Amino acid sequence: MAPRIDGVIASSELSPLARMLRPMGALLTRYFDAEVAGLERAPAGAALLVGNHNAGTATPDSFVFGHAWLARFGEAAVPVSLGHDLLFRVPLGARLASQLSIVPAKHGYAEEALSRGRKVLVYPGGQHEALRPSRDRDRIDFGGHRGYVRLALRCGVPIVPVVAAGAHDGWYVVSRGDAIGRRWPLRRWLRLETAPLAFGLPTGVVFPYWPHLPLPRKMLIELLDPITLAGDPRDPEAVAAGDLRVREAMQRALDRLVGRLPRSQR
Repeated sequence: MAPRIDGVIASSELSPLARMLRPMGALLTRYFDAEVAGLERAPAGAALLVGNHNAGTATPDSFVFGHAWLARFGEAAVPVSLGHDLLFRVPLGARLASQLSIVPAKHGYAEEALSRGRKVLVYPGGQHEALRPSRDRDRIDFGGHRGYVRLALRCGVPIVPVVAAGAHDGWYVVSRGDAIGRRWPLRRWLRLETAPLAFGLPTGVVFPYWPHLPLPRKMLIELLDPITLAGDPRDPEAVAAGDLRVREAMQRALDRLVGRLPRSQR
């Protein structure tokens, strides 16, 4: 395991740079009039936090949730986050990721963190869900990815859903651009499989995979009750059943939270 990654997983303290994110989280919480609920449901010890992914590379709900988590549990309890390979391929990206407690989205890193009693945050939908069309903004869509279930079963840890509503409302995505993305020459190297057409601030047309400025839309985030799955991680039926159970629980919660958003966002 690379030393820079091992340092992230073993550490119980965030870097000075990560501590600077406290004011950013507070600012974003106010900007989105965000509410975070259910943190008291977090279990002790290792757990896999599973969230729905929103707003492309901006992911404002991640910062809002992280701010609320730090305020309640402190720096020693910060989850290790699984990040896209692209972050580790751009200049200074790996160093920044290490400082922000982010490791590549690979099971080896996640298993190491879980074995040390850490909580791990993962967005199974990845770019497929983060770049979904706005017409599907209130839908849990992991794109058929079930590796998170196998990971939880293999490590014997509970899954704790983290559901965000309104976090995908600050821009407008016309199309995910799957057909074009499959033809990108750098698709294999960068693991970018979509070429979305989206509109937002400040550029009007949002350049794919470049952060944009989301509009100040109301955001609601809730940590659900832990889900303990049983079964063999090598059994496709057990994995599919676990995935369905998690997604159905998250979709019910998302539908409920959407009903609490301002009428203009429904």
